[in-house]
Amino acid sequence: MIAMRGLLTLVRVVGVLALALVLYAWIYPADVGKWIGEGTGKPAGPAAAAALQPAASPAPVAVAAQPLPKPAAVRPAPEIAKPVQVSKSQAAMAQWLGTKYRVSPAAIGALIVEADKLSKQYRLSPNLIIAVMSIESNFHPYIQSEAGAQGLMQVMPVIHAKRYEKFGGKSSFIDPMVSLKVGAEILRDCVKLKRGSETEALRFYFGGGASSDAYIEKVRAEQRRLSQVAAGARLPVD
Repeated sequence: MIAMRGLLTLVRVVGVLALALVLYAWIYPADVGKWIGEGTGKPAGPAAAAALQPAASPAPVAVAAQPLPKPAAVRPAPEIAKPVQVSKSQAAMAQWLGTKYRVSPAAIGALIVEADKLSKQYRLSPNLIIAVMSIESNFHPYIQSEAGAQGLMQVMPVIHAKRYEKFGGKSSFIDPMVSLKVGAEILRDCVKLKRGSETEALRFYFGGGASSDAYIEKVRAEQRRLSQVAAGARLPVD
């Protein structure tokens, strides 16, 4: 009887331990799997095996060779216009005209220097081209007449399109220097057409008509005033 009681007690203890082990395994399955893996020397399952594998290095990706971008073209710095050297008489005319027409004397000075060169080249009277600019446009380079004449010398770009080609096309009339050169060239041709008469050349340049006499007188009067200013006279601007 005593042996039987001891056996029953042992069975009860083993049962309690087994139940405790089952409960522990149910609550902490990861620890049980770890113990099993350590005991066999093998991972407990596929998930554990994957976890124990060293991370595979990513396969190299082939990258197509890309041409290096070409360096951006370096634009040359814009050329800075050099100050125009004017004589004492030219400076006096520039100041007088600038005050009269409310335009920069420095800008007019450059036009006066160029007009003087063109007068000598085309054998025109001194200050004639400057006087034509004064009367035609008051030295405003973007003025346009009702008939379509444009620029400082009031040239018709449609009629004289070929004259503008060497300066980049008829749209270049907005360049004051281009307008000056084209107008002086036309005035020279008018003088040739009128057999050397500047008066009749001015009439033709104006377009003729009853009002051409008044136009000629305005140009000639302005020319005389400019000559007096260049000689040192102090004339009013009105």
